[in-house]
Amino acid sequence: MKPPRNKRFSLLLLLWCFVAGTPVLAQEPAPEPEAAVKEVEIEEGSMRQLIESTKETEKLLQEKSESNPTALLTGETPLDAMLGLLAAVKDRDMNRAGEFLDMRYLPEEVQVYTPAQLMEALSLVFNQQNVLRVSELSDDPRGHQNDGLPSYRDLLGTIRLATEDIPIYLQRVPDGKGGKVWKLSNATVARIPDMWEELGYSPIAVKLSRMLPDFSIMGMQNWQVLATILFLLIGWPVAALITNLLLRLALLIPNNFPRGITRFFRWPLRFFVFIFLARELTAQLGLSLKARIILESSGVDYIAGTVLLLGLMSLLRDYQMRKMEHSGKAQYAALLKPLTTIVKFVVVIIIALVWANQAGYNMSTVIAGLGVGSLAVALAAQKTLENVIGAGTLYAARPVNPGDFCRFGNIVGTVEEIGLRSTLIRTLDRTLVVIPNAVFSSLEVENFSVRDRIRYYRRIHLQMANADQLRLILAEARRLFYSHPRVIQESVSVRLESIEQATVILRLDAGVDTRNYQEYLAIAEDLNLRLIELVHGAGAAFSGPGQVLQVRDFKEASDQEMAAVQARLAALRGRDALPFPDFTAEELQQLKGTLDYPERNTSS
Repeated sequence: MKPPRNKRFSLLLLLWCFVAGTPVLAQEPAPEPEAAVKEVEIEEGSMRQLIESTKETEKLLQEKSESNPTALLTGETPLDAMLGLLAAVKDRDMNRAGEFLDMRYLPEEVQVYTPAQLMEALSLVFNQQNVLRVSELSDDPRGHQNDGLPSYRDLLGTIRLATEDIPIYLQRVPDGKGGKVWKLSNATVARIPDMWEELGYSPIAVKLSRMLPDFSIMGMQNWQVLATILFLLIGWPVAALITNLLLRLALLIPNNFPRGITRFFRWPLRFFVFIFLARELTAQLGLSLKARIILESSGVDYIAGTVLLLGLMSLLRDYQMRKMEHSGKAQYAALLKPLTTIVKFVVVIIIALVWANQAGYNMSTVIAGLGVGSLAVALAAQKTLENVIGAGTLYAARPVNPGDFCRFGNIVGTVEEIGLRSTLIRTLDRTLVVIPNAVFSSLEVENFSVRDRIRYYRRIHLQMANADQLRLILAEARRLFYSHPRVIQESVSVRLESIEQATVILRLDAGVDTRNYQEYLAIAEDLNLRLIELVHGAGAAFSGPGQVLQVRDFKEASDQEMAAVQARLAALRGRDALPFPDFTAEELQQLKGTLDYPERNTSS
């Protein structure tokens, strides 16, 4: 519509006119309609309802065009009048659409506008708050008879202004040929300037719409499409500026994972702010209800919210992983990533279901379909689910942790990773073994990394010697183990275990105070060397297991060696100190750690 008078605007006001839709018509309020108004609730509806309504309108319009095309021009019934009006608006023929306005008895300030201008203004305003449901219109020349209105009036919808609600009426009026037809009531036509004053578009928008090619997309006028594209182009740089400022403020707070915070601000939060700005700016364009339903049902808001929520979950995961690593609970940190992935998947499914419900789809059907599909997926992914449950069992029971050295069956190696599907073990040969979690969690696993000591266990075979030599060897062996600083005294057991033909077997059992296997080998090496010196010093010799075929005499101690053995045994007997069954607690305390380790002097 063209304004009745010129107005002066500042540059700032012109910009606001374009964005906010400043009213261009200022008319005095027309008298209230005579008939009582039936309250009509404006419903936003859903995409499904909109699609059904559009299909229904197109179907009725086609049927009426084929069965009685003249009815669309005359408006014999309320349904005929509205179908004819809709057909004219669809063809962008506002002159023909204006013929469905009752232009009788209008105020002078309204008569300055042509029916085409009034019809265009009314269609733009009406579409902002109403979606016409043609199926509810009467196809009877008398209209609805039980709606609480006069018999010559039917209600189409309601336009809500800031201070009042204006009903939109269809009214049966004389056609000038002795008959009657249905048109938009003159009471409604008289209020079009008031409706445009509050809900209409700015002069700049009107002028721009006439300069651009005449088209509409998803219920948006040409200038609204152009403005939306402009908002999208400027929205991303503005969102980047806002999130960069917020990122600088966030990084001022001391933290131990700046990369995670930076990633959150530069992608999920920026995308959310971008969509938020674009939606807020687009909302100022006075979009039609159809366009708003399409935008709200498109899922853009849900996508933005989902991206932000998933970003927050990743940020929280990274924070907890760093926290666990610093507190020495790295084994739990490895589980957070697959668990977060599962939670994200569930969240996306829930949000998708909520969006589908909001869009008007039957959720019981969708959920039933998901149930059948989930059953099929569960059967197909049975092994995968077993592995996922196995991963949960491994992290809950914690038989092994990443970095532990363990044995699984005949596989010995270091656990590198416990994933959602499998556990990775790096063997001593540096090969990588992948074991499904379902298998790894159900069979025997020996964890070497959790032991508090390493056992030194030997069965030494000696050639048959006399009892005094064996007594001295046993005594000195006990003294050796009790005196060694890396042997745990309470774990020492030195015994003559058995006699097999011409061989005696000494059983040596002790705990070495270390968890590092390489360090244990060094300590065991020291004990072995000392045992060799001890046995040879007593004049005895080592032998091997099994039967001995004697082809020469066994090595016997020399007289000098036997004299030394007898002297040392006599000294022990004189003090009643032969270590049978064991040393006293005081002697053990005196012996504890008296040996040098590593040995400093190797001379006998």
